Amino acid sequence: MSCRPQTQTHIPFVTTTYTANDEGVIRPELPSYCVFATEAQTCSIFVDHYRFRKTGPQFCLAVVGCTKHPYRRYTLYPPGYFPHSRAPVAPYSPAGELLKNPATGQPLWESTLFAAAEDAAAGKRWPEEGLWDDPRRRRTQGCRLQLAGELLGVDVQLDDGVRERIATRLAVAMMKLLSGAKIWASGWKMRGAAILAVLLSIPIQASLLDRMLAAGALSGLWARRAPYRWDANRKTWVAGVLSVSGLPEHPGAADLRDRGPPPTSSPDAAAALAVLPLDS
Repeated sequence: MSCRPQTQTHIPFVTTTYTANDEGVIRPELPSYCVFATEAQTCSIFVDHYRFRKTGPQFCLAVVGCTKHPYRRYTLYPPGYFPHSRAPVAPYSPAGELLKNPATGQPLWESTLFAAAEDAAAGKRWPEEGLWDDPRRRRTQGCRLQLAGELLGVDVQLDDGVRERIATRLAVAMMKLLSGAKIWASGWKMRGAAILAVLLSIPIQASLLDRMLAAGALSGLWARRAPYRWDANRKTWVAGVLSVSGLPEHPGAADLRDRGPPPTSSPDAAAALAVLPLDS
């Protein structure tokens, strides 16, 4: 069974913020126009229904449509989550705030799917079985290591051209990804260390979520669909990667463009690679 998200190709992957209304019910920031529209078109977006998820966000997600562009209904995901995800790829609140450790100022990666890599790098293998309310299972840890490795470009099976584009999007030195790919097959502990080395080198900037979503699109994790994030402040769509999904490109979308070659002086997390022996 594949660990990749199983999604339908022609349904958009859309992210927006969620906040509590006057009644305390968490509801989405509805876009002003739908993801299928062009700049010259007007839309009439409506909420078709709300669906509750037993895993992932612990509140109902809106499924929306548009009377002007009645192609498909699609879900509005909160920041960091993706289709069928149980854990986010980045630590954001539903309102779009980056969650950080108050002591270190680092993002709370332990609240994301990268918790599997943190535990693996520390030599902590998740149990084969566990309590019903504990989602940590050995199979789950393996799946999340695989997803994280593809997302951050350290999976050895990735094409080096794709790996280079991921490095550029993440603003991490290409050598960091190549070093991770070299040790990827050395065991689950080293996979965790390779993931952490890249993860801790990603600059903590306002574009962190967009960079993570773009990297996932480049590695094919979103079923070849470009992620779109609604920016409520600018009233526009932010497209992570162009010409990937087959969707009509939104002329008004603000592209997260490549910003030249990857840097060569990122914060170094190579120490994580030196502390773990190879699996026996």
